[in-house]
Amino acid sequence: MPVEIDIAQRLAAIADATLEIVAAEGIDGVTIRAVARRVGGSTTLVTNYLPTREALLRNAVEHALASWGAEVGQVAEEAAEGERLSTVARWACSTEGDDQVLRRLFMEILGRAGPESEAARVLREDARQGRDLLADAARDAGAADAAFTADVLHLVLRGFYLSSLEDPERWTGERVTPLVERLVRLLITAP
Repeated sequence: MPVEIDIAQRLAAIADATLEIVAAEGIDGVTIRAVARRVGGSTTLVTNYLPTREALLRNAVEHALASWGAEVGQVAEEAAEGERLSTVARWACSTEGDDQVLRRLFMEILGRAGPESEAARVLREDARQGRDLLADAARDAGAADAAFTADVLHLVLRGFYLSSLEDPERWTGERVTPLVERLVRLLITAP
């Protein structure tokens, strides 16, 4: 009788292995062979699910974004009434766990693969969803111009992601969070 394989679990394991390689060696270290070694199997174990390097990167990005999406969804859901925008903005200022590795991966994908790669399309859709979450939260907070508020915060937070890679000692979550909180207050109270 054939062994039942949980495809979602296998894809998650491959994504985790891919992210471990990015953390240790950068994006250049990601190959089908290297990922297969990390998951403890043959290249066929990987290529049965993800036949190309680009598919490996897309899978890692989708896995990471799903995890971030679940986190931010929970943060937004647990926020006090009228505080969702500030809470989501604070969450986006994190530099803990895999945040730096994921941001580095995202930046490298965007810089190398071009805007039409599968992974870049996934990142672009996530950015649009994140901006929409900010707009909804801005409306809930009573911002006079929720679209403008969301656009400004989206650009500031994306800029923080890059700055936290360029100079991680200076642009920490602890330093940026009070700045973003102040910006949120200014944007909400602006006429």
